[in-house]
Amino acid sequence: MMHKLVSAILLAAGVTLTGLGAQAQTKAPATVAAQAKPATDPSVQLFKSWDKNADGQLSQQEFSTGWHQAQAALQLQARLRRQFGTIDGNRDGALDVAEYGNLVLIKNAGKSAPPLARFDSNGNGKLEFNEYVKLVETLAPNEPAGKGGKP
Repeated sequence: MMHKLVSAILLAAGVTLTGLGAQAQTKAPATVAAQAKPATDPSVQLFKSWDKNADGQLSQQEFSTGWHQAQAALQLQARLRRQFGTIDGNRDGALDVAEYGNLVLIKNAGKSAPPLARFDSNGNGKLEFNEYVKLVETLAPNEPAGKGGKP
């Protein structure tokens, strides 16, 4: 879920999202829907996820909540990128088997640690960043609501 949110935010952030939000505040929902991009557009998906009451408009509260969630997701993405860069000792943009074995999550799992292949969705024998994020989402302990612990 977090990975999808981060991806949507990164793709939809900026002018597209700002413009869509501004339209939603000033135009009728039918007009916004007519001007909206297809449902596969990440900006539309993000707007819908922020529009909690599904009225086609973002209230100040909905926008504020969404904005804060987006900022938290971007901070998490940045932390994961830094961690990934630290672990990627040979700086090839992917984690090989040896680097995978050095992951704290893998060390903590011990003998029950899943093999790298479980997260290697493209089958290249390495974990690229998006695959690493899925590993973290799967293996990291869930944080209690409101806590800001590191993954």
